[in-house]
Amino acid sequence: MDEKLMLTYNRASLKMIRNNLHVYAMEANDPVAQSTYHESMLKIDDIISNIDYKLKEM
Repeated sequence: MDEKLMLTYNRASLKMIRNNLHVYAMEANDPVAQSTYHESMLKIDDIISNIDYKLKEM
């Protein structure tokens, strides 16, 4: 598997995980849990941004 394909696959997987976290955050009743979900979403956004940057360089 070449690097571009691998990055594209990982980007799609991370987007799916991020969307699931968003749903969980919306359904959570506990503010601490909501905060934790949002922090995880922000970390995933950073990784996706890095992948996008790398893909544009290729």
